[in-house]
Amino acid sequence: MLLVACTDKRQEQIAKVLFLLNRTGTYNEMQNTNGRQYYLNVDSLLDCIDTTYIKTCKRPRAFPVVQSLLDSLCTTKELCELTNRSYSVGVRLAATDALIRRKYAHLEEILRSNYTDTTKIYVRSDDVIEEEYAGSVFLRNVQSCREKTVISKEDSLRNDSLALYTPGLSKYQYTKKLLLRLSPKKNYYPRIKEIVLKERTYQALKALASYRREEDKAILLDALSNYDNEYEDVDSEDDETNNALLAVTVWPCQDFIPLLMHIRDYEIKKHDCSMLPRRKYLFEAIMAYNNQWSYNFIDATLALSSKKKDHESASDITMATSFHSAMLSHYNPRFYSLVREVSW
Repeated sequence: MLLVACTDKRQEQIAKVLFLLNRTGTYNEMQNTNGRQYYLNVDSLLDCIDTTYIKTCKRPRAFPVVQSLLDSLCTTKELCELTNRSYSVGVRLAATDALIRRKYAHLEEILRSNYTDTTKIYVRSDDVIEEEYAGSVFLRNVQSCREKTVISKEDSLRNDSLALYTPGLSKYQYTKKLLLRLSPKKNYYPRIKEIVLKERTYQALKALASYRREEDKAILLDALSNYDNEYEDVDSEDDETNNALLAVTVWPCQDFIPLLMHIRDYEIKKHDCSMLPRRKYLFEAIMAYNNQWSYNFIDATLALSSKKKDHESASDITMATSFHSAMLSHYNPRFYSLVREVSW
């Protein structure tokens, strides 16, 4: 009877955790680094939570992080069941986290049943909360296991291929970051161009530019020319011109220079002095030319910003710090003498 009672209580606790996971609406990105199970004081945490009250309460409630409780309560077989698509995204991701910590041998099967899930979910990483596709989070979490030898190199390459070649998945955060570091292999080219032209995922511009094909020059010129687009969010990683500037860093072509100058003039004239990434990307693009012209361009840009008659004091600091940030990302001794002392 005691064994039955213990089993019943564990099932009640699991049901309560599942309820809480479904109510929170936010997935907390865990650091799956230690490879150990979580052993928490489950009773003291769950006993103080009244799910009946929560169900009737209209006001929002703050819940403790309960994802790791599944690891304490569930067997591996139960965790695998919770990764089934019949469960909510939060439950599936929490169960997968636990299986990753246990170095479960069949993570690939779980990924293949979840990577196309385009359900939107809020993901918390430290103090930052962003909306993301569930399938992208599954890809990122499982792919993080390669360095821990939970999945093989072959599995990891196949997962990257799934992210790259599955139609529509270029909108995933995981795929966007993959595109920014993709090497220019010949067999990737048709798919990359399709992602740019049909799916409008601009992170692929850098990968496209790495092939340095003459017929693609017009695509990059068009992207660079959209710098004065009121509908673009220049603080966003999806911004077309920002990604075109990153493309110039791998293809510093002379034909792009006139537009780089227009972008520079536009940025100097702007009254907005906030620390947006475009100026940093502009300096990175100019530095890629790595010649006397690029040195003179940066020198003149910093001087123009300093001499701007109607600027607030922060304007020059923003331009100077953007260049300093670009140097930190891509140090080049040619430009060291241009780094200005900045009064923070």
